[in-house]
Amino acid sequence: MREYLETRQKYPLHQLAQHAGEWVAWSPDGLRIVASSTNLASLDNLIRAAGEDPEQCPIEGIPDTDSVIGCLNCPGESPTFP
Repeated sequence: MREYLETRQKYPLHQLAQHAGEWVAWSPDGLRIVASSTNLASLDNLIRAAGEDPEQCPIEGIPDTDSVIGCLNCPGESPTFP
């Protein structure tokens, strides 16, 4: 997982933007997208078809619009985490 966290953040944003509105499954090392789909339920089968183990591939939803997650600098509000 450590390798994934280090390499995932280096993935080119212009390539990731091609998957806007989709769920993506990453290779365990975070270097490539193994499979993608707008339907999360079908992703496991696509991962297997790509020759990977779904249990080893982190899954991430890619927003289809610009997004701000959280409110780190909102006046008068403190961020809460689950």
